[in-house]
Amino acid sequence: MEVNQVKNGNYHHYYDFRASDSRSAILKALLEALDGALRQPSDESLFLLDVGCNLGHFTAKVKCILHEVTGRKISAAGLDIDPVLCERASSVTPDVAFLCGNILEIATERQPEDPVADYMRRHGIAEFDVVCCFSVLMYVHLNGGDDGLRSALDYLCRRGKFLILELQPWKKYRDQVRRLKRSSGEEYPRYGDLAWRGGCGKLEGFITGHIVGNGFELLQESSERSEFDRQLWVFRRKANNI
Repeated sequence: MEVNQVKNGNYHHYYDFRASDSRSAILKALLEALDGALRQPSDESLFLLDVGCNLGHFTAKVKCILHEVTGRKISAAGLDIDPVLCERASSVTPDVAFLCGNILEIATERQPEDPVADYMRRHGIAEFDVVCCFSVLMYVHLNGGDDGLRSALDYLCRRGKFLILELQPWKKYRDQVRRLKRSSGEEYPRYGDLAWRGGCGKLEGFITGHIVGNGFELLQESSERSEFDRQLWVFRRKANNI
């Protein structure tokens, strides 16, 4: 199955243009600043899910960072829309379980099989300790509209105790719409109807506000931005919502 790389963000050469990645240092600083929130006296594995993992290079980095910060063994899984990427990732990074699926279709129940739920059943877990989603939600939003993005966010909130997000700003949305038009003549039909939009943090406010509305609290927001001018956010489910 071929998946439109521009339309869905599953770039096969993603790490060629993001080889120098400042997110590792930003993420490690954020998690260390949580002052032990993730560190629990347990010999059990900490379960990590990275949604939109591509070839899994950064998934492996997050796994290492979590181990350094928590001192626990990390069991990691990555979900990606592209079967070619998942197959290549499995051969390159065998210590991560790579699952193929479209998060938008899974969240809206248009994809009957849920590989994430299957993974959870196989490992006997009710949820992941940490769910990450780096630079992916824009594609969910553009393809699925506001309702599709809300469904995806609700799904992520159900799946993890901690959420770590990297969000693209509104300027990137406009650039992406033009890029798809140039590359294939296609358009995102839901783009004009988006109510969640706006620069200067307005778009990010809609998204983070929805997560808080799902019973999460914002623990950390990176003051430092990546080389692509993006921040990281760390959320934790409130104790009374566990």
